[in-house]
Amino acid sequence: MRLSSYRRTLSTALLLALTTASGCGMAAVAFHNPTVELKGVQMRGIGLMDVLLDVYNPNYSDFEVRNVTYTVFADSIQVVKGEVTERVKLPGKKTTTVRLPLTFGVRELNKASGALSQRGSVEYTVEGEFSMATSLGWFRRTYRTSGRYDSL
Repeated sequence: MRLSSYRRTLSTALLLALTTASGCGMAAVAFHNPTVELKGVQMRGIGLMDVLLDVYNPNYSDFEVRNVTYTVFADSIQVVKGEVTERVKLPGKKTTTVRLPLTFGVRELNKASGALSQRGSVEYTVEGEFSMATSLGWFRRTYRTSGRYDSL
């Protein structure tokens, strides 16, 4: 009698483990990448600028971004590249503004301002990668957003 009870308990435990493992696999498949849009650019002074990104987490669970890399292009010319290691919590089903502080020198400023002074606008692209901690583990995701900045 004890042996059959042991087998039944073992079978139940194995079934529970398989169900949990397949559920985790389904959750990993159901994970959706956050979407990133440029919210704006704020000048803080000569050579100091903040790029504001709106990051929407389409998942129900929260996660934390540990670092963000970025490269900013103006008319396909790389202007600045860097990394932010400040932790940012992204609540599920919500949009969070992430601030990327940029510092650039005269050479980079000249690259970006050439097109702006000629046409009054410049096409920009901000791209990079962010690392995030979720209940399913660590993920690295790329992002890319672009648009046009008009000085008028």
